[in-house]
Amino acid sequence: MIGMASVLMYNVVELTKKYLDYPISVKLNVDHQPQLTFPAVTVCNMSPVKKSSLQAAQNSASKRRKKRSSMRTFYRNIGLQSDV
Repeated sequence: MIGMASVLMYNVVELTKKYLDYPISVKLNVDHQPQLTFPAVTVCNMSPVKKSSLQAAQNSASKRRKKRSSMRTFYRNIGLQSDV
């Protein structure tokens, strides 16, 4: 068991040294081009939510708000407090 742990530690140390000693060379060129060709773009809507459904929900909420507002006005006109 001690022998396996020793071999493991030896390999870890050697591989770490080899990894850290790996030479890194970076060469970077920046070219300015006044005009670039625009890549082709495909838009695919994979969303399960449809715009028409959102608009229908928004219209429904708007109708509820108008109804609530008209009920408040009605109660205010007859002199009652509204909790609607």
